[in-house]
Amino acid sequence: MNPGEKLLRCVQAQSDLLDEFIQALEAESAVLLDDPSNLALAELTQRKNDYAQRLTLLDQDRARILNELDQSDDAAGIDAVCAVYPELRATFDALFERADRAGRLNQDNGQVLHIFMEHNQRALDTLHSLVNQDLYDARGRLPRSKP
Repeated sequence: MNPGEKLLRCVQAQSDLLDEFIQALEAESAVLLDDPSNLALAELTQRKNDYAQRLTLLDQDRARILNELDQSDDAAGIDAVCAVYPELRATFDALFERADRAGRLNQDNGQVLHIFMEHNQRALDTLHSLVNQDLYDARGRLPRSKP
């Protein structure tokens, strides 16, 4: 298999994995917009971490193959390789489109999660302030207001 074919397979694998990652992000979005439990959030985080690790390995493979072709893993290197192997252009374009979509979904989910965490923190702060007040005396009555 020539380096162009190896690169094509690697980029296709990245695109396929990004499709799965996008589905996971869409599922995360649905959970976040519903009533997320800590268990569901933990499972989603683990799932996203798994995708991130797998995508990192494929990024390293792509960089290695580009290096074998005496190119860097950047726009200039990819353009140079696509000039020699034109069949790669559509595959790289699809990869970048998926990566952009995944990035936007992940950022949107992060904003929703941030709001969720702020809400929880405010609720905890309110509970904490109430617990530290003497709401009732030993007989179960509210203390008298001091004039």
